[in-house]
Amino acid sequence: MSNVYPEEFDAIILGGGFAGVYAAQKLARALRRSASSASVALIAEENHMVFQPMLPEVAGAALSPRHVVNPIRSLCKGVHVFKGKVNSLQLDERKLTMHAGDFAGPVTFSYQNLALCLGAKVDLSRIPGMQEHALLLQNVGDAMRIRAHFISRIEEANLTSHRPTKRRLLSFVIVGGGYSGVETAGQLIDLAQAIHKHYQHVDWADFSFTLVHSRDHLLPTLHRNLGEYTAAQLKRRGLDIVLNRRAKAVTANRVYLDDGSGIDTNNIICTVGNAPHPLILNLEKTAPAPVSIDRGRITTLPDCSIEGIPWLWAAGDCSSVPQTDGTPSPPTAQFALRQGELMGRNIARRLKGQETRPFTFKAIGELATIGHHSAVAEIKGLRFSGAFAWWMWRTIYLGKLPGVERKLRVLFDWTLELFFPRDINLLNPRFTTDIKETHLEPGDTLFHAGDPSFSFYLVKKGAIELRDKGRLIKKVGEHEHFGERALLENRPYLFQAVATEATTLVTIRKDVFQQIVSADSAFGKSLQQSARSYLTTEELELLLNRLPSEQLEQPVSAYMNAELVSVSSQAKIEDALDIFSESSRNYLPVIEPDGACSGAVHKETIYMRMLTSKLDRQATVSTLPKVNLPSIEQTASLRNALTLMTRSNSSKAIATDSDNRPIGMIAIIDLLETIH
Repeated sequence: MSNVYPEEFDAIILGGGFAGVYAAQKLARALRRSASSASVALIAEENHMVFQPMLPEVAGAALSPRHVVNPIRSLCKGVHVFKGKVNSLQLDERKLTMHAGDFAGPVTFSYQNLALCLGAKVDLSRIPGMQEHALLLQNVGDAMRIRAHFISRIEEANLTSHRPTKRRLLSFVIVGGGYSGVETAGQLIDLAQAIHKHYQHVDWADFSFTLVHSRDHLLPTLHRNLGEYTAAQLKRRGLDIVLNRRAKAVTANRVYLDDGSGIDTNNIICTVGNAPHPLILNLEKTAPAPVSIDRGRITTLPDCSIEGIPWLWAAGDCSSVPQTDGTPSPPTAQFALRQGELMGRNIARRLKGQETRPFTFKAIGELATIGHHSAVAEIKGLRFSGAFAWWMWRTIYLGKLPGVERKLRVLFDWTLELFFPRDINLLNPRFTTDIKETHLEPGDTLFHAGDPSFSFYLVKKGAIELRDKGRLIKKVGEHEHFGERALLENRPYLFQAVATEATTLVTIRKDVFQQIVSADSAFGKSLQQSARSYLTTEELELLLNRLPSEQLEQPVSAYMNAELVSVSSQAKIEDALDIFSESSRNYLPVIEPDGACSGAVHKETIYMRMLTSKLDRQATVSTLPKVNLPSIEQTASLRNALTLMTRSNSSKAIATDSDNRPIGMIAIIDLLETIH
């Protein structure tokens, strides 16, 4: 097989959900039957397809997580499958750019047809605190996290004898009364009933389950009678249901509702908050012809193509495909699957020059499990509930599950569940932490110039040299940091970072760093300022070349302020305040008994201490925190002085004599006033 993909694909499908995978399957199969050499690609952010209807059973420990996912490559034979995130669509050129990884970087593809099967994103920002405190149920990782969180809370409650704490730990609030919310509530109640007997210090009475729903009955897409039956069954099993209410805000200990009431809890699961995909919203600006976006879904023609752009297609939750009566198709799995299949066949027909066909699928029905071997279903106008509906749910979804192997594995899990208790192992994968420590030995290289920027670094112990083509740019010591420029500018590292001694670094991942910077503008500005000290050799030369070269070669002594105003480290703080008042200086170099300078004290530091704490004015200056000012010998050139101050991110430097004793001060602002 060639390791080079085509320069241009006949069709690219974006999205690895039901619509995208089934579109790729049908398109590849249709082209194979016609002996066509057309090339098809599918791009997805994960390399597997999740069977969404079974995620609540994973959260409730009724199914193994790996049984509800299928490798896309196994499902889409003959299709070029790429894992990555599409950053931009250049629709005028029929190109797209995706991020393939930190080392592969951006990759650009060209295409003749583009199919959008992007689904929806989750946006919890409209409810303060929800994003921070809620658990979601969008993928297998979310389901595993809910399961681990649920069991972990029971383990913790088993250890505390404080009843209010125990009850808050075992209070679970589910927001959303649609399929995901109802099925998750039912599964968690089943799990709690099955496993609480294994915990000697947890009673069933300690548990509470609450479901908050904004409508007047559960499962609003089903007949009202089925929604009311569901509510009655779940209430009988211990679920409190709050209807016609929305979550207004969330804290670590409470959910606040829009009527002013609240629910004390340490556990909230959110099944609402779907938002349009950013690429879909951006189509109104980037599409070569006008497109209609209805509530975040792109409106299509009956054949799933976009009016005025015959090579652009859409299916699934990100699309609004008209049914035979003209109403938009609902964003459900059964419609996404059929839309994907039709779209795949229609793209093949378009490539062959044939007429496309309209979407004519009519909903077969809808089903929802409510736990305890019970479900509700509405099939072709007939309504079912109880054990028979539960059997129908399992039979129908087992048939829809892709792959014979997965069908057998799920059937095996379901069979075991009938005879054995649910698994109470606390499956809590321990991923790499957002903040960690890295150890380097002398001479070890942390990164090279041109490497992708991964992290922001703080030196806990030791020292790092930043080198530009072998030339020392800056030495970063204890309690200092580096790496911010590459992250702020979203570029590879500019220098080589080498440990000069045994060094321990605290590393903060790129995505966490960016979240902190975006949340704290003051912190971001301070990092932007410090990033200026990390100029490459070429950048520094360009900066210095703006100044007259003859003056840059002058010695520091010609421009320094020889009237050095300083303070002894053994002087009283009260004396330092008098010197600040008389000299109008902001910094005072601190002179040690041996005549060396140990840094400088800042006037603002003293005054802030006076405001925030009781300052002992009789204490010595040595007790104050000091700023490290760079020092340079008076015979050095102004070029060297400017280079030193730039690298040190300092506007001042101390001039010294040949014995390294301070004799003056040089400041960038003074140089700029004299150089002309």
